[in-house]
Amino acid sequence: MRGEAPLLSVARASDLPAIVAAAMAMPQRARLVDAFRGRAALHFVDTFPALIAALREQLDAADAVIVPARDGNGAEALSLVPEIARWWPRTAIIAYVGAGAQHSTDIRGLAAAGVHQFVFPGFDDSGVALRAILGAARRQCAADWVMHQLSIVVPVKLHPMVQMALARPDAITTVRGLADALGVQRHTLFNWCVGADFLRPEEVLVWARLALVGYYLETTGTTVETIALELSFPSDTALRNSIKRYTGHRATELRRAGGLGAVVEAFAQRVAQRRRRPQLHLE
Repeated sequence: MRGEAPLLSVARASDLPAIVAAAMAMPQRARLVDAFRGRAALHFVDTFPALIAALREQLDAADAVIVPARDGNGAEALSLVPEIARWWPRTAIIAYVGAGAQHSTDIRGLAAAGVHQFVFPGFDDSGVALRAILGAARRQCAADWVMHQLSIVVPVKLHPMVQMALARPDAITTVRGLADALGVQRHTLFNWCVGADFLRPEEVLVWARLALVGYYLETTGTTVETIALELSFPSDTALRNSIKRYTGHRATELRRAGGLGAVVEAFAQRVAQRRRRPQLHLE
């Protein structure tokens, strides 16, 4: 990552990222305040029901929530996390739990329930580390939501390709890089796409990356220049040209047109167009 503030840690056009933290002990609250002072809008609540009430009040305004394994009343985060993931899928979930074997059951359960990142007291709950965890959680949440939207267009057999591309968009920029990350040959990716009667791997990769761009344009005030830098596009001009070529929109128009939704719509149209053409042949 270039610098301390990754793409999903930057402020929106009009405000800072909003974090709701539930049932935090006073030392934990102090660490969060120190880490995010001037960098995020923190809101503390005492119980998990109060957290749900705060999310309902803020609707989609919460960028992230931070929860312990249990609140002061003994309520389990294991029940809370799936509810947040279901109703607020674009809100990143961070669990503040103890490290060590005695906490392994909590960690495994929370990870399976949908927690994006973990904070371990005494290890990574201060300053730069906390801010990096927030950025990582928000990137993972973005990738999960974009994959959910793309799943209606991409055949199930090709989901691993798209998931990998979304998980490491700054590093996976070529088909060879995607194949290496999946542990297969480039020709294997081609065969997967042929078998699914779908677009070629290089175009699948482009659409996955543009979907993520659309999400960032839709949900943040981040500039095209910053997005291009963070996602390792050759330049902001290259990204603008790619947006125009594939979606038919200029970058500013894509933001107004709905961002991710507009990319998915253009992607679906491209797939439909492809399937009206003669079949690909194996190389």
